[in-house]
Amino acid sequence: MEYAIGCDIGGSFVKIGLLSREGDILSSQTIPLPEVGSAEELAEWISRVLLKIYKKERENKLMGAGIGIPGPLRYPEGILYDPPNLPFKGKVPIKKMVQEYLPFPVFFDNDTTVQTLGEAWKGLGAGLKNFLCIALGTGIGGGIVIDSKIYRGTDGMAGEIGHMTVFYNGRKCLCGSRGCLETYASINGIVNSLREFDPPLPEEIEYALKTLQWDRLPKILKERIASGETQWQQVWDIFADALGAGIGSLINLFNPQRVIISGGLSYYNRLYIKRTIIQSKKHCFKQPARSCKIVVSNLKERAGIIGAALLVFHNRK
Repeated sequence: MEYAIGCDIGGSFVKIGLLSREGDILSSQTIPLPEVGSAEELAEWISRVLLKIYKKERENKLMGAGIGIPGPLRYPEGILYDPPNLPFKGKVPIKKMVQEYLPFPVFFDNDTTVQTLGEAWKGLGAGLKNFLCIALGTGIGGGIVIDSKIYRGTDGMAGEIGHMTVFYNGRKCLCGSRGCLETYASINGIVNSLREFDPPLPEEIEYALKTLQWDRLPKILKERIASGETQWQQVWDIFADALGAGIGSLINLFNPQRVIISGGLSYYNRLYIKRTIIQSKKHCFKQPARSCKIVVSNLKERAGIIGAALLVFHNRK
């Protein structure tokens, strides 16, 4: 049997799956992204993980591995440029670095671009000519489909929706700019909002902030709101207002049929989605708003590994 490895690298976790040519997920796992201090350490770690899977599956024919990784990335060369949510900067030939360790071909693309490919193949983007994908996690990624094709831009780096400006003199972003959508409507954004709260914060929130266990914060906030501590809904309202403003601008710009919300924070959509939709309509023209549905992915975090595997099948026909 021919198969591909799909690997989706997030800001905190890595999702990996084995997929058939038909897009069926044969197996999958989620593992924490370890602390790495350099691109070399990340490349070596990714390679070890992929080789371990390869050695287990030698009776089948591995076509290659597709990898989605956060940050501006030139496709198909697989060169990262100053990724804001990874612990290194500069021009990084990540594809070349990983390929040196592996006996099979590897293909890199932006993480949300591969999630968008997954949505177009097996998700809520299937059959649509024009749609956007917004992945909400540690940061925010974006994917753009125009006339049934991924739009990549001049350098193959289009779709950095998280770094569109929603407040021109707003919060400082890890990318060096200010007021990026990511500084309000992501885990990084939740951290920013909590730090603006009047002290003292509850002990478990303080602990998560100080120990950098930021991925725990959405669940903590959800549980506290459910228990009656409604003041924490303010964090999600800030999140929703910024996300709605961003989506409204995107609707005006691209006139899509659908905007698909995915990523780890899509699991918490009941805390922000209604307000987001209302806010989006305040920031765009009425007709394109009527033509566009804002929906939550039914693939959830599987979209990334599906799309990453599709990279392999597209490049190895």
